[in-house]
Amino acid sequence: MTRNLDLSTESNWQLMYSVSIPATVIGTVGGKTYYAKITPIRPGIILDKAVLGIAINTTIPTGKRWSYAGSLSRFTDSSLGEIDIDKRKPLFLGRFNLAISDNLSNNYQLEIQVPKWFISCNLGIYQYEGDSRTIIEQELDVIKSAVISG
Repeated sequence: MTRNLDLSTESNWQLMYSVSIPATVIGTVGGKTYYAKITPIRPGIILDKAVLGIAINTTIPTGKRWSYAGSLSRFTDSSLGEIDIDKRKPLFLGRFNLAISDNLSNNYQLEIQVPKWFISCNLGIYQYEGDSRTIIEQELDVIKSAVISG
């Protein structure tokens, strides 16, 4: 469904979580440093909006050209365990990754999985606080308002 989002207005975005994570050094062999994989990042925050922005960066070795930054998944708890709300969404370096879900009926949490080759991760999660209703929802509200006042 189509949404009219005002993405360029800074006040519509709220920083919900920010972290910098270095990978653990396993050891050095022949002058090359080896790192442990950064484990999945679960911020432990409860979100309730359909629109998120994810900013993710890493240290890119000289001579390398990386664009893939991992994946994002949304999940919620149930009496039977965690339930995935939607498919994993790929994330990219050098972009403000927009994640929109129409499948939300509950509060949810996030998991970010960075690639195994990342030796650091700088992550910012923003929640869109502006009007994110679909065009149909907006038109329905106008009709409801007219019926109530009329």
